[in-house]
Order: sequence, then structure tokens, then C-alpha cells
Amino acid sequence: MLGSAAFKNARAWSTRDIVVTAAIAVASGIAFILFDWFYSVAQGIGGNFVGNALAGFWLIGGLLVPYIVRKPGSALFGELVASLVEASFNPWGAIVIISGLLEGLGSEVVFLATGYRNFSAKLMAFAGGFGAAVFFVTQPLWTQGYYKLEIPTIVAYFVLRTISGAVLAGLLGKAVGDALVPTGVLDSFPIAEGRHQEI
Repeated sequence: MLGSAAFKNARAWSTRDIVVTAAIAVASGIAFILFDWFYSVAQGIGGNFVGNALAGFWLIGGLLVPYIVRKPGSALFGELVASLVEASFNPWGAIVIISGLLEGLGSEVVFLATGYRNFSAKLMAFAGGFGAAVFFVTQPLWTQGYYKLEIPTIVAYFVLRTISGAVLAGLLGKAVGDALVPTGVLDSFPIAEGRHQEI
């Protein structure tokens, strides 16, 4: 077992961690900008059911970053920085920063509950789904939400959003991280050291 000093050191952020986290988060934010316009068109054609089925992708910054870096706070950091980048050019303006904060907090809670030690596919999917659920439930508190709709519709939207977060953020984030490992660019990060335990 790690001693207390060794454990604290393993949990501490290095300059490398901060730089890599920021780089991944910025890349996620750029992906969000591109996705925003695709989402707007898809929702315009398919309605809110399609919109909720796609919305989970917006949480990927808060899943990919902690999967790679594995430091407390990285889910919130990754999602928030990604939303700050997204806020520069999107159809909704700076309000996406609030979205990023809520989504990042939801995923962060799950990783903190495991001590940032469990990054299995099931846990990643749960973290993505939970982050999406937190955002869905809190959204009506600060913007126009779905609570004026019929209950079956609200439940359907909630289920779609949660599944979308699990798949398009949790599982996709894990898949992207795993795909990067063989390239060698992540050799000095925990994702490369523990990947054989997470299959």
C-alpha cells in the first residue's frame, strides 16, 4: 500500500498534468463548437427526442480528461475549460459555461466517490450518465427546461439524456483514451500504466 506521503504525491497535480488537461479540454471545446452546429440541425429536423439522444456528447471533456490524468478535480476542470472554449462561438452564448460547470460537477462526484481509482467501462458509463442526469434535473433552475411538459415526455427525455451521457461521453471518452494509448503519447500517465486492469 502507498504511504500517506506517497498517496498525496500521487494525487497532487504536476505542471505536466495541468498542461495536458488544458490541451485535452481545449480540443474538447473545439469539438463542442463543431458539434453545436450539427446538434442544432439534427434537433431542428428530429425534435427534442433526437436532441436529448445526442446531448451526452457535451460531457466528454469531463470524462476523457479524468480518464487520462486521474487527478481529483480533473473532471470538473476538463469540462469547464471545454465549455469556456465553446462559449467563444456557439448558438447559445456564454450560458454554455453554466452547462459545463453542472455537467462537470456531476461526473466529478462519481470519480471522487471512487477515490479516482476506478475507471472501468461501467464506471465511465455511470459517470457520464450521472453527469447528464445532474444537468437535466438542474437545467430548469436557470433556463427554460422541460418541466412544463407531460410527465411521460419528461421521463423519456431524462432517460435519453442519461443514456446519451453514458454512451457519448463515458464510453466514447474511454474509447478515445484507449485509442491514444498505443500511440505512446500517454506513456507517462496513469491511463497507460493501468490499462490492462480496465478491460
